[in-house]
Amino acid sequence: MIQLNLAAQVPHIQLIVNSPGGGLSAGFAIIDIMEWSQIPVFTTGIGMIASMGLMVFMAGERGHRVLTPRTSVLSHRFTGLSFGKHSELVAGRKEQDLAHCRIVNHYIQHTNVKSEEDLGRTLLRDSDVWLTPEEAVRFGLADLVQKDRKAPYPDVVTRDLARTLASDAEVRP
Repeated sequence: MIQLNLAAQVPHIQLIVNSPGGGLSAGFAIIDIMEWSQIPVFTTGIGMIASMGLMVFMAGERGHRVLTPRTSVLSHRFTGLSFGKHSELVAGRKEQDLAHCRIVNHYIQHTNVKSEEDLGRTLLRDSDVWLTPEEAVRFGLADLVQKDRKAPYPDVVTRDLARTLASDAEVRP
């Protein structure tokens, strides 16, 4: 990304994300480069975009954050692990609080959910929140679900999925 910016010879950068997640510092380093880039970064989510992988995907250029129809999307609160002497645990707590603030601010900036309370009820709950690509679009995590070129899903599968989604009222925007 940095080299493409220095050369400035492409109209946009396409970043394909298929990630079960990863460390906060590595993910935020990628996000910082994406947001620094003078060239728009378009993102496409395939397979699974979860945890920090979702946050990297969300940082793509608005209007150009695309999911494939069978992408699994996972949002959740981060997990922290601390060990050491008491003074080290106290110092580590400050970094965990700062990380939590970075995550909340990132979601508020890149989604349709605009308050920490709403995030706690919807996308950043204590348990994992699995979303369909369509739900991800409704929450503003993505902009578009790329439709298949081939025949749509059989009606029976679509009907069953619709029933399942309707019964899960907790993850409605």
